Amino acid sequence: MTIFEKFILIINEFINIRTKQIQIYKDSNNNKEITPLHFKIKNYKKWIETINQYILNNINIVNKIDITNLNLTNKLTDKLTSYLIELFDTGKITELDKIRKELIELQESSKISSVILPVNEIIISTQLDTSKIESQPKILNGEVRPTDARGGAIFDLRYVHGIGPVSAIKLVDDGVNLEGLLSEWKEWVSKDSKNAILTLYKMPKPKQYTTSQWELLDKYKKYNILETNLKTKLISETKMLHKIHKSSLVGIKHFNDMSLKIPRQEIKTAESILKKLALHLNKDLLVMICGSYRRGRDKSGDVDCLIAHPLIKTKSDLENNPVNLLENFVELLMNFNFIIDQLDMGNKKFMGFCNIMQFIKKTSEVKSSEKFNNSNSNSNSDSDNDNTNNIARRIDIRIVPYESYGSAILYFTGSKTFNTNMRSHALKKGYSLNEFGLTKISDGTIIPCSTEEEIFKIINYPYKKPEDRDI
Repeated sequence: MTIFEKFILIINEFINIRTKQIQIYKDSNNNKEITPLHFKIKNYKKWIETINQYILNNINIVNKIDITNLNLTNKLTDKLTSYLIELFDTGKITELDKIRKELIELQESSKISSVILPVNEIIISTQLDTSKIESQPKILNGEVRPTDARGGAIFDLRYVHGIGPVSAIKLVDDGVNLEGLLSEWKEWVSKDSKNAILTLYKMPKPKQYTTSQWELLDKYKKYNILETNLKTKLISETKMLHKIHKSSLVGIKHFNDMSLKIPRQEIKTAESILKKLALHLNKDLLVMICGSYRRGRDKSGDVDCLIAHPLIKTKSDLENNPVNLLENFVELLMNFNFIIDQLDMGNKKFMGFCNIMQFIKKTSEVKSSEKFNNSNSNSNSDSDNDNTNNIARRIDIRIVPYESYGSAILYFTGSKTFNTNMRSHALKKGYSLNEFGLTKISDGTIIPCSTEEEIFKIINYPYKKPEDRDI
């Protein structure tokens, strides 16, 4: 994020705070203080208009002299220049802390709690029963929800993707709780349905750009601008949602769906879709669904997908390949509207949401349903009767080197207990076994294994079918 984009985020928070101050003064009939605040907001908006031009023109700030030169050429105010220099030097603008404090003091003096509720009041009001959540996050396995209000609120926030123990504590102490996030999301989207669009490539062009200006930007620049605009909008319009990371916001959007397990037949349908769509990208792309589905479970928490290509043999091949197969595959799935939202995306792993049955339904409506086998069509008609057509399902897609494909399938199939037992046996035989491959301990040589069976044979371990590993 550039200094200009950071600056816009901060100034939008200035606007948000000043707007809340105006409302408090209006409620207390103190009109004398309102006019200066309106004047400040007007100036803030002018600053944003000016700074947007630097973003559009890809101006780069290397040192403070560059900022001074901006002032000389564009007649920026001294205040704006000083803020930019402070942000460049320290990474923040201390004035923001000052006006945050002003807001809190104003609330307390006016006895108004609508902007930032006291932590205890928020926690006590929580009515959400997380004990009924069917699909438990792995990070909470074996943990018991605390009985005290604060501990329970911290525990509940950890159901949201991307919120760990430390983040949950900070959020609760900042007045955030799970029920509040879910309630605010529902209210925010009801005001404008476009607020629900969190996938960057689906977002409309920002109003400050003409079509020709927007088309000149590369997609990563566009994504950066769109993400900044989203954050700015959240700061301006929400009390809790702007305090969480974007991936956690996606988790809140699909929280109710994410809490449900996925029936086996639905994952089987997803497997067929993924394999058939992979052929559109590359006929040699390998696709395997692992996890508890492969172990034969009736329901699973997510669709756990592995991909590999015979020509991308080693870790080095994967890291240096000019073509990013994972990114291309995910983009294809998004273009086909199979993947509907993204949580996180790295060079080797994608995490997000797909809509399996809605994809089948829409496909069948446009004659391409014959691309899918009869068993998928039957499962689709069944789901029409159980109201599961529009449920978002969690999906993870990992790409691995071909020489590690067998060990990766083994690892991500599980179970955890089976993997532990097999790794212990491998160590006794002089091998190290993990998701990255089978390695000979004596000299560090990685032994290529594109199938599970090769690994079982090399370490002389009795082969077990996936359904027999669910221990």
